[in-house]
Amino acid sequence: MASDVERVIKLFQRRETQEAFSEWIVQLARKIHERPEDIVWFFEMHQRMREIEKKAKRISDDELERWEREIEKELEDSEPVRQSLETLMKVGERSFRKFKRIEVKLRELGVV
Repeated sequence: MASDVERVIKLFQRRETQEAFSEWIVQLARKIHERPEDIVWFFEMHQRMREIEKKAKRISDDELERWEREIEKELEDSEPVRQSLETLMKVGERSFRKFKRIEVKLRELGVV
């Protein structure tokens, strides 16, 4: 397994592979009439959501409480958000709609 991962990493470090992957993203974006950076954003968000779902299935109540406390501590130490809740809700709603729109298009193509 580790050797497979190492081979994939070495493969992606090659310029030809990076160019082929970039071209695939651009072609996919053209096909579904989206921007390439939105396609990349979609796959990043999709991966994060899967990771959170996996964690949620196996996390215990004690671990969840510890995680919540860690998040609260991080929030206390972080800079305050300078936008209104309404603005943040609009941004979140726009992002969610964009995610779902891209997901539907990629499902129709059989990519997701």
